[in-house]
Amino acid sequence: MVTMVADVTNQFVRLDALAHQDRRLLRFTGADVGRFLQGVLSADVKQLRAGHAQAAAILTVKGKIISDAIVLCDVEGAIALAVPAEIADEVLALIDRHIIMDDVQVRLVPLQRFALAWPEGPEATAEVQRFVTRHPAPGVLLVGERLALAEALKGVPEAEPNAYALHRIAAAAPAWGHEITADTFPPEVGFVAAVSYDKGCYMGQEPLARIHARGQVNRVLVQVGAATLPAGPLPLAAPERAEAGRWTSWASSPDGAVGLAIVHRSVAKPGTVLTAEGVGPVEVCSGPMGDDPGVPGKKTATVQLGKR
Repeated sequence: MVTMVADVTNQFVRLDALAHQDRRLLRFTGADVGRFLQGVLSADVKQLRAGHAQAAAILTVKGKIISDAIVLCDVEGAIALAVPAEIADEVLALIDRHIIMDDVQVRLVPLQRFALAWPEGPEATAEVQRFVTRHPAPGVLLVGERLALAEALKGVPEAEPNAYALHRIAAAAPAWGHEITADTFPPEVGFVAAVSYDKGCYMGQEPLARIHARGQVNRVLVQVGAATLPAGPLPLAAPERAEAGRWTSWASSPDGAVGLAIVHRSVAKPGTVLTAEGVGPVEVCSGPMGDDPGVPGKKTATVQLGKR
């Protein structure tokens, strides 16, 4: 069994230095911001706390992911979104199209950058905001212009990408562009922490409510381990299932390679051995992570996607 170990030394990464992790800030103003975002985002905006961040998703009407988002609530109660830089313009245009009669204004703040410090981070400054977060990994999200971020992080060691990957994998935190991709359901990629099942209607809510009430998705997020580090995403196979899943994130550890994978629920059991070309045996080290728990006390049956 490969042990998932993350370094607990204070350190940070700049998100723009990591593949797919760069973010852009969308700032909202207006009297209807809270109500408007409550109908657009999968997370419950009413539960936001000052100085904290909340994972969320923007969904299609069929409940599939368009983009992830980090909802930021500052000390004055103002709300902003950190969205993937590679699709920030498209997300801004989508949100703008949904503003019809609402007193809501949204604008892109192009010079703001993001760093994640863990397990603790520096205090906020006049130029840098600080948010406790679980997404994209547990820690403190720091938001500010480049020079201000560099000043705030003086004395904090900058982590190597592998150290950040180990931290994220140990926390089973899915990432945009790795596990979280467009046209997937949040429960398929371990992203249920971004979903509220009881806040009421929002875009894409009905299909997720059906999954929650009637069953579970076929694909789930698990932790995996192997002796060899993959060079990139790899298909995974099982003896009884040629397309068992995909290894999506990886890092080098003292025991070998560890990672996150999206696999078929039937193989999401600790100790299950899968295979990947060029890597050899890949051990499943966990059950489903970040999975939809379903309705308590109700027997669930795996949902056949596209056959509802």
